[in-house]
Amino acid sequence: MIRELRTLASIVQRIVLQPKLRLVLGLAVGGAIGYVMVRDVEWASLSFAFSDFPIGYALLSLLVFAAATALRAYRWQVLFIGDKVPLHRLILVQNIGIGLNSISPIRIVSEATQFLLLTIRYRVRGEEAAATLGVQRALDFVIAAIWLGVGLMVLPSLMGFALFVIGAGVLALVSVLAVPVVIWFGSRPGLTHLRLLASTSSSLKGLVRARLRLTWSFLMTLGYWILLGLSAWILAYGMGIDISLLVATLLVIGTLTFVALVPSLPASVGTFEFAVFYLLTNIGVSDGDALGFALVIHVILFMPPILIAILAFATWAVTGRRSRSNVTADLPTAETLPAQPPSVD
Repeated sequence: MIRELRTLASIVQRIVLQPKLRLVLGLAVGGAIGYVMVRDVEWASLSFAFSDFPIGYALLSLLVFAAATALRAYRWQVLFIGDKVPLHRLILVQNIGIGLNSISPIRIVSEATQFLLLTIRYRVRGEEAAATLGVQRALDFVIAAIWLGVGLMVLPSLMGFALFVIGAGVLALVSVLAVPVVIWFGSRPGLTHLRLLASTSSSLKGLVRARLRLTWSFLMTLGYWILLGLSAWILAYGMGIDISLLVATLLVIGTLTFVALVPSLPASVGTFEFAVFYLLTNIGVSDGDALGFALVIHVILFMPPILIAILAFATWAVTGRRSRSNVTADLPTAETLPAQPPSVD
């Protein structure tokens, strides 16, 4: 039985971690979804949707998204008990991780990138970084599952995504159970030689006891998702799409959950538009308006982190090259070295 479980785990690991397989699956799923959308969309109505595009509302939507991003980073900062990491640094690290995760064929690089940046570049203790990353991810899964559960009860159009809602619930349950499991493994005498595991277990114990911090972070996670919904609602209002704030919030959460669980192209191209298009057309929005909204909200939610990641790495590359050239310029040359007296044998 154990051997069978190991074989199954290795198969799942290959499927999840192999970039080529993920890319092939993404191309297949994205191509199929793109074909369905191209076949069903009335392209004349799409051009009409962009004929009088509300730039002001789009910019306001982007501003609200920026506020949501800052709130998400503050939610993360609250979880740090020992190290005090500046908010602007967490905003940068968070966006770099999300941006790289969006364009990567392996959609599990976000936390790994954030962990490496915090521990290597900014000298944050590894156990603090690992514990806070794990807890904030668990909070995201739990809040998303709660919202989607509410959505299934109030929005019949979400029934087509019932399997993915169940998947979100399973992820939330697994992420919550992972906390006591890590604490238990980290406290086993035979595993104390694994320093990161033991220290992360200790940090998680401290976080679990800090109930006020957890409650505060939970409420800010809830506020983060509401702000994302508000961002989508503002754009929808500007484009003449009549949906409520609750529907807009469920739309964003449902779509992001869908693209996280389904293999897709980098930046979820095609898959994201399909999810938004499907949900909006099922509540009576026209094809052109639904697809136009999907394209714009996709740019608002995905492009800022990708651009931040690109700019950050480009800046670090330039500054790193300059610092190396400065060090080289400061080294003494043969001409600048003082003449040495002849040695006497």
